[in-house]
Amino acid sequence: MLEKCSCGSVCVVPKPPKYSPEDKYAKYRRETKRPDLEKQGLL
Repeated sequence: MLEKCSCGSVCVVPKPPKYSPEDKYAKYRRETKRPDLEKQGLL
């Protein structure tokens, strides 16, 4: 999926991915979100 639409606006995912207890990539998603959460003071 492209980050920008042909009209010039930013694309947004309408809903989160489905939850799976066998999610292989959850660790990596948490690692990428960590710096943003630390900036906001949530960690």
